[in-house]
Amino acid sequence: MAKGKEPVQGFVQASKRVTDLFGCEGDFFLKPLLDIEWTVRRDDDFYFLCYWLENGKKVEAVIVKKNGEPLIYKTKDYSMVVAIDCVKIGFVFSNDKNISQ
Repeated sequence: MAKGKEPVQGFVQASKRVTDLFGCEGDFFLKPLLDIEWTVRRDDDFYFLCYWLENGKKVEAVIVKKNGEPLIYKTKDYSMVVAIDCVKIGFVFSNDKNISQ
């Protein structure tokens, strides 16, 4: 494997292992916040993920629902909440597949 592809392939494989652990589809960005306090709040028909940054700032994100249920996946040691937050997403493509070259 070419040296330039190693970090990308490593990330792709690690993301797949995480989604396999939780038994879910990986059509979202993974953001590890392992040392952050968090909770889930329900307001009528909406669920919100609330977490606190190191500076004490509270962040709220709307939890995505599927078939009316919030997408919250749990294992023995970890929980993964799929929510909509303002994030920058780095879309990584292979240059070999660029159709506008």
